[in-house]
Amino acid sequence: MDKIFVTTFNKRLYDEYANRLLKTYESTNQKIPLYVFVEDDTKQYPKFNNIHFLDLFEHEPDLKKFIDRNKNIKVESFFKDAVRFSYKVFAQNAARKYGDKIFFIDADCVFDKPIPIDWFDEFLPNDTFVSFYDRPQQYTETGFLAFNENKLISKAFFNYYTNLYKEDKVFELDNWTDCHTFDYTRRYYKEDIHYKELSQGDGRNGHIMARDKFLNPFIDHRKGLRKQKQHSPEWSKNNEGR
Repeated sequence: MDKIFVTTFNKRLYDEYANRLLKTYESTNQKIPLYVFVEDDTKQYPKFNNIHFLDLFEHEPDLKKFIDRNKNIKVESFFKDAVRFSYKVFAQNAARKYGDKIFFIDADCVFDKPIPIDWFDEFLPNDTFVSFYDRPQQYTETGFLAFNENKLISKAFFNYYTNLYKEDKVFELDNWTDCHTFDYTRRYYKEDIHYKELSQGDGRNGHIMARDKFLNPFIDHRKGLRKQKQHSPEWSKNNEGR
């Protein structure tokens, strides 16, 4: 498979908001398949056209071990919730066997219109390993990012990335979200001759995805309290007149 979307959630999150991602994927007739890595029984989810449900723990048993070891850690803030954000990292790793170009999308996103097939190669060119929304004065927005499994660096990058969890090294970082482990890993490989990254958006803090005119015609990231709204206020502001 050439290009795929990837996301992850459980049944509680599906019922709460992730169902909108899948329903808008189908209603907007997206052209590449969507792989959904879930933490529970895949049979309990409705059937959608071109959407594939897969057992995340079956694909990534080390994730389950990490969760079992650390699920009772007291969480003082979302920055310190390593378990909560670990699922995304391992879903991205698991997806590598299903696609050459992997476009990870957070479960609290919605599709607004079909994405043209040539858009994907613009977002992630063939010579690039990873494309993402860098916010240098904050941390990367990982609500949408893309990896190129065809690049030689992919195996080493994901080994390092997932080992932060397998070896509990994530707790040595200042913050423990997937944004921070992703940034830690990409900075580790920054000088590697096989590593090439592409930064998207304006680089400013805040809701960078909603401001990006390359992405926002197609996807709205309704993160946080925005989940209760039809669209993110920032997305609506940047789509006025369209």
